[in-house]
Amino acid sequence: MFIIEEVYLENRKKIGELKLFLSKFNLELENDIDYSIAVYNNGSIIATASKSKNVLKCFAVDEVYQGLGLTNSLVKKIEDRMFLESLYHFFIFTPSYNKGIFKNVGYKEVITSNEITILENGNQSIDNFLKQRKVSNNINERKNGCIIINGNPFTLGHLYLIEEAAKKVSNLLIFVVTEDKSSFPFSVRFRLIKQGVNHLKNVLVLETGPYLISNATFPTYFLKKDINIARLQSEIDCDIFIKYYKPYFNIIKRFVGTEPYCEVTNVYNSVMKEILPKNGVEVVEIERKEINNEIISASVVRNLLREDNLNLVASLVPKTTFDFLISDEAKVIINKLKEKDTRH
Repeated sequence: MFIIEEVYLENRKKIGELKLFLSKFNLELENDIDYSIAVYNNGSIIATASKSKNVLKCFAVDEVYQGLGLTNSLVKKIEDRMFLESLYHFFIFTPSYNKGIFKNVGYKEVITSNEITILENGNQSIDNFLKQRKVSNNINERKNGCIIINGNPFTLGHLYLIEEAAKKVSNLLIFVVTEDKSSFPFSVRFRLIKQGVNHLKNVLVLETGPYLISNATFPTYFLKKDINIARLQSEIDCDIFIKYYKPYFNIIKRFVGTEPYCEVTNVYNSVMKEILPKNGVEVVEIERKEINNEIISASVVRNLLREDNLNLVASLVPKTTFDFLISDEAKVIINKLKEKDTRH
C-alpha cells in the first residue's frame, strides 16, 4: 500500500532522501520550496512533488510506478495545501514533453517556448485576467505603446522614460511588475507610479499580473546547468507578451531604457530586440536620464535611503515619491532596507 506523507523541510534525513531521489531524474530541490510531499512504498520514496507559494514543481515518479495515477494524487495533495494557504491560482512549469500529464489533470497551457511549457489552473486564466483589465480600463482598439517597469521605487529616471515615450505615441500603457519580491511592495510601487504620471493625460497604469517578469518564481530545477537561464526566461517572457499582451492591448511599440549596469536586463533588452520586431512590435530604446553625469537608478536611491541621505534622494525622485519616503508608512520599508544588502 502506498503512503503519502509530508516531508518536513527541517528533517535533514528525509530531505536527504528526497534530494537523492530527485537526483535520479536530474532534478534539484530548490531553495524557495516551502512544502514537499512524497509517496512511499515499503519505506522507500517512489514519487514526490513540491511547491513554492502557488507554483507546483519537482514532480518525479519512479518509472516502475508510472501510469498508476500517482501524479493526480500528488497534484491534488499540493492543491489542497495551497487552498489552506488561501492560494487559488496555480502554475506548473515543466519540460514540454510532460505537458500532457498535467493537461490530463485539468491544467491549461499558457505557453510552450524553448521546449518548456507553462500551465495554470484555479480561479484565474491569462485570457480572463487580460480581458478584465481591458474592459475595466476602457481600452478600445486604438494602437498603443507600452513600458514595463518595476519602480523600486519610482524615480525621475522612470518618469523621464515615460514622458519621452508618451511624446512618441497617442496612448501609452505602463505595466507595473506585480511580483512582490522587491523592497517596495507592489501596492506602494503601483500607487507611486500612478501619482507620478498623473499629469500625463495619454498614460494609463496597469499591472502585469503573474505572467510577465516573474524572475523569483521561474523554476530552473529541470534545466541543464549550461543553459543561459536569463536568456531562456527572456525568450519565454517575450513569447507570452506577443501571444497575449500585444493582441489584447493592440501594442505596436515597446519602450525600454538603456541599461549600463544590469547584465540580466541587458540580456532581456537584447532578446526583445530580436523577437518583438519580427512579430509586429517596434522596440524603442531611450537613453537613461543623468544627473551630474550619473544615471538615475532606483538601486542608487535605495542605497541613499540606507545611508539616510534624504537630500540626495530628493534630487533623484519625483515629489510624490519623496513625500512617501519621508512618511511614517515608509519607515518600515526603509528599516528593512538597512537590515539587508540586496540589489532589490
